[in-house]
This record gives sequence, C-alpha cells and structure tokens, in this order.
Amino acid sequence: MAGLGQACEGCCGQMPEISYPMGRLDPKTFSFEFKNLPYAYGRKSSYLCFQVEREQHSSPVPSDWGVFKNQFYHAELRFLNWFCAEKLSPYEHYDVTWFLSWSPCSTCAKKIAIFLGNHKNVRLSIFVSRIYYFWKPAFRQGLQELDHLGVQLDAMSFHDFKHCWENFVDNQRMPFRCWKKVHRNYKFVLRKLNEILR
Repeated sequence: MAGLGQACEGCCGQMPEISYPMGRLDPKTFSFEFKNLPYAYGRKSSYLCFQVEREQHSSPVPSDWGVFKNQFYHAELRFLNWFCAEKLSPYEHYDVTWFLSWSPCSTCAKKIAIFLGNHKNVRLSIFVSRIYYFWKPAFRQGLQELDHLGVQLDAMSFHDFKHCWENFVDNQRMPFRCWKKVHRNYKFVLRKLNEILR
C-alpha cells in the first residue's frame, strides 16, 4: 500500500490528523470561489482541485482526484498531508495537477518547495484562478522559488474552468457557462504571473 503513514517530517509539518478530500463542489460555490477577478474582495476561502497520475513499474495507474478547502490549515498543506500519508511511495512516479482558486501564499510556497526537494519522484503543475497578494514581494518570491524548482505555473483559462466544472463540480449534467470577462481576466492574471516569473 502506498503512503508513508504520516506527514513527511519537514515537508508539511505535523498536523493533528489526516485531512481527506471533500466531495464535489456545489456549482454556486465553484462559480463564486473560482471567478478569476483581478481583485476578488470578500473571498477568504481557498479551494484546491487535484488530479494525481501515477506510474508503477512503468505502467500507468488510474488517477486520484478530489477537492480540498482551507480549514484550520491551508488547502495546499491539507493535500500534502493526505498525499504523504495515503498515496506517496518511493517506488512510484507522480504527476500532480492542482487547480487553485488562489495561488499559494509565501508560507505554503516554502512548504511545497521543501516537499518537492524531498520527493524527486513528484512533478507538480499549478493552475491558478487568481494570484494572492501579487504586489507583495514575499508572495512573489514564493512563486519564483516554485518556478525555479520546475513547477509548472499557469493561469486558469476557460478550458481549465470547464475541466474543473466537468470533473470537480456537482454540475447535475449542466454545461459550463462562464462568467463575464473570463477571457480578459485570464489575460490579466497571466500577465501578472509572467511579470512575477520573469
């Protein structure tokens, strides 16, 4: 069985218990929390939709997927805690994809960097709806450090929102209908992210 049994020492710290992924998101919650506004006031929650593709003995294994929300701990740390305890094995390679309503804060970015430094068999891609405090140096430096470690960082496009709607939202078979200015806001977030990573 995969999983190291508890949070990796030095990676995501010691948490009182393992956090498990929640069910699919309510459509209204998704549309509110993932709306890619340039300045999203009043959105204090952070959501992380994830996919984990793994390879065992050079053969692909069905993926894990789910959603984490910040509750007592940030969503990124809740994922790492669960992933270390339940899934991570030194004998497999992992492609992990996150779709985040907010980019990682400076503290989470440091924890993610430590985790990736300790686990070379994990490759991480992060797609963000919005950039958290993109004007603050510490938050910019955290994203730069992840970029230097080889993390793929990108803004969520229309296709990414549609993918999340179809895979992480209790959509009742309703098609995805994007909000106004989704494409213009995507360009704004992408421009800010490129400025940070330049």
